[in-house]
Amino acid sequence: MLGRLLLAAAAAHANRGHEVAQFVRARAGLLKSIVLFRTHVDDALTIRIYKSLHASLNNAKNYDLHILYDPDALPTCCIQFDKDAASIKFGLQEFEENYPNVELQMHKNKGQPWIKKSHYQQLAYAFALRGRDYEYAWCVEHDVALTGGNWLGFYEAHANDSRDLLAWRVGWVPKDAKPHKGGAWNAGMMTGPRFDCFQNGRGGWPFSTCHGGHAEVAILFGAIVRYSSRFASLLDQDGAADPPSYGHSETAVPTLCNITQWCTMGNISDAWVGINDYLLDPLIDSAVFEEIEKVFPHKLMHPVRDTTSSSSFSSVDGLARGVATTPKQARARVINGVFHAPAGRHEALCLLANPRPFQPSYSCPVGCPHQCMNQIY
Repeated sequence: MLGRLLLAAAAAHANRGHEVAQFVRARAGLLKSIVLFRTHVDDALTIRIYKSLHASLNNAKNYDLHILYDPDALPTCCIQFDKDAASIKFGLQEFEENYPNVELQMHKNKGQPWIKKSHYQQLAYAFALRGRDYEYAWCVEHDVALTGGNWLGFYEAHANDSRDLLAWRVGWVPKDAKPHKGGAWNAGMMTGPRFDCFQNGRGGWPFSTCHGGHAEVAILFGAIVRYSSRFASLLDQDGAADPPSYGHSETAVPTLCNITQWCTMGNISDAWVGINDYLLDPLIDSAVFEEIEKVFPHKLMHPVRDTTSSSSFSSVDGLARGVATTPKQARARVINGVFHAPAGRHEALCLLANPRPFQPSYSCPVGCPHQCMNQIY
């Protein structure tokens, strides 16, 4: 017992020292971050989003922007974004060479390798950080846009936050109820020694046998995430191990942080959060986004797309052959070949003025430990 207490005290002291050092470096302007713009498409809207990032960060001394691209879908990159764009390639070849023990998911119908880079995107980010001297990595999916384009302001608003993991909707899965309409369907998608203590109970959700008897499964929404270098290194090591520990990025990542004593996590500032909603019909295309920008500056929007973003084998294969489709949610609005967006525009503006409350798995107000849930509900 004494030994465990001493170890716990030493870990707490080390973590406090890390936080103090991070704070001092931040105040001195010494912290440097990499911004990874992850994409497998290069349509006009995606290029526009990248250019807004580039314009905002062009003269920022503490932020380096790189395109993290998928060569299986984008064989040629990245001059179409910018002739001087810094880029990092991460496709199936890079995945299998660096994480050889991570199992392929198989496409249900074709028997083809599913693009696991989508579900295991944390490994793409961890790979991109190898050998690079950054304190943090901001990881932005191609369909995340910021009205007004003040990306530097957004990043600087979080510069003094020393936590290891920041994201949208960081929280805990409800212990008794099946979660909401998106995000926590993947709560059980974890495997490997790190997660051996999680056992699937009768309700279908993992229950912990090694953390005080209550579940420690956490979730997040991964459209925009910030990793500390030390946490990214842990993810990289776990993915490359034999056997590896890994899982869906929106549950394995926050759960690993949650069960790692030195790791801290939280949500990005509500002041910058706009719409993060897959239920718009149609979703936010370029025309809708332009309308939103006029009245709601400095808000993060997702998903903002003119083309499909599916990570299935067939869609990525189609993109590699130059075949792009309209988003699934938008197809019902294509009439006689003309895309109609007024309904999406009106709904998007309404949601910004009157946001939907978080679903139960994101309560307290954005997630609470299981032992607190009875007090909340």
